[in-house]
Amino acid sequence: MKSYDLLVIGGGSGGHAAAAMAVKLGLATALIENAGVLGGLCVLRGCMPSKTLIESANRLRDIREAGRFGIVVAGEATADAAAIRKRVETLVEDFRHSRVEGMKEAGYELIRGGAVFLSPHEVEVTLRDGGRERLEARAFVIATGSAPAVPEIEGLKETPYWTSDEVVRLPFIPKRLVVLGGGAIGMECAHLFEGLGSEVTVVIRSERTLKEFDPEVAKALEAESEARGIRFLRKTTIAKVAHADGVFTLRPEQGEPLRADAVLVATGRSPRTEGIEASGVEMKHGRILIDRHAASSVPHIFAAGDCASPFPVVHLAVIQGEVAAKNIARLLHGGGGEPLAVWHEESAMTALFTEPQVMKVGIDEETMRGQGYDPVSGRQDYFDYGKGIIVGARHGFAKVTIDRGTGLILGATAVGPQVAETGHLLQFAISRRLTIDEYLQLPHYHPTLAEAWQRAAEAATEAR
Repeated sequence: MKSYDLLVIGGGSGGHAAAAMAVKLGLATALIENAGVLGGLCVLRGCMPSKTLIESANRLRDIREAGRFGIVVAGEATADAAAIRKRVETLVEDFRHSRVEGMKEAGYELIRGGAVFLSPHEVEVTLRDGGRERLEARAFVIATGSAPAVPEIEGLKETPYWTSDEVVRLPFIPKRLVVLGGGAIGMECAHLFEGLGSEVTVVIRSERTLKEFDPEVAKALEAESEARGIRFLRKTTIAKVAHADGVFTLRPEQGEPLRADAVLVATGRSPRTEGIEASGVEMKHGRILIDRHAASSVPHIFAAGDCASPFPVVHLAVIQGEVAAKNIARLLHGGGGEPLAVWHEESAMTALFTEPQVMKVGIDEETMRGQGYDPVSGRQDYFDYGKGIIVGARHGFAKVTIDRGTGLILGATAVGPQVAETGHLLQFAISRRLTIDEYLQLPHYHPTLAEAWQRAAEAATEAR
């Protein structure tokens, strides 16, 4: 039986980062990956293809709205699904090639197969080319990712519904699309297909979309969405789905049935954690519980990415993987001092590539009060200042929240043009525990979209 210092299970962004870092730290490392195509979720079915599609949709929307900026477009601009699909395939193949080359050059052993824990130190791998192999290691990083979660709706599984995995391949551009779910994936895809010209209906079981965000953010995004023709069915539960002759029929528990040419199930993602039971790690709702050091409840087993992260975003998966490898090296080499921390909730950032974009960073006001702070906020509407007006913003705002007594910046959120790009200003400020006075010492170039943060910060200062 082969033995290693570290076995990494899962070859996505988090797993590759962990294995590559472990090799640099002198650990005998192997990475086990069962997928037929190497690359991981972000490259193959997540960030890169979805944002490539969104870019095409945004360009088409800009052309349709060119008249607002004094531009006359001769004829009707339409989406060429085959050409868009080809561009996605070409770019994804480039991204995939880069990742595979990086895996080859990283220096770890790549084992193609599926792993199941037999004990906290031993796994059995069913090899893709046949046979089985038992491996043991002094430490593990589990980075097995996630899969789309599909609700139990009568008739749904018998229909050719889409999840985000199918959307990134752009099977076709439907005339009518129904999106089940108003979270991150649902809202991004609603704006994607609205941009490409589809009639989009979003069905949500609650009163509003984006439950993890400030209610005012959801309100502003919904207002912009409705202004462009996206329809929302709130407090609606679909009881039955049928499909015949290329048309879906969705029957709500109450109200009239819906007809659509495509249905996207966007009700979240579930961790992939099958086969890890014998490891002994503690889990909750199928997700591996890890601390700020990427460590599980079993001292020599760490985890990274969607299977474990409280913030399932790819850049954090990479950080988790690298920190896990560093902490494992410290553990195996008997190093002293405190283990490295992965993230700080106080400066974690989340962003959506809707149009307009959405972001949040820091902690919410309820958490602030629970920690003894006295929160006070300042806000700047994008449609009410220079660059926001220039770019044609109709809805949206930037908001900065501080502690009244100390002036410490505690949180920020925004819905507006390019906020996923400019929001890093506030993430940096919060991560460095800047006060509002210290932040305002930074001149914001005029006229820029980043000025919205300066104006919101000034408003927060005035509200103290």
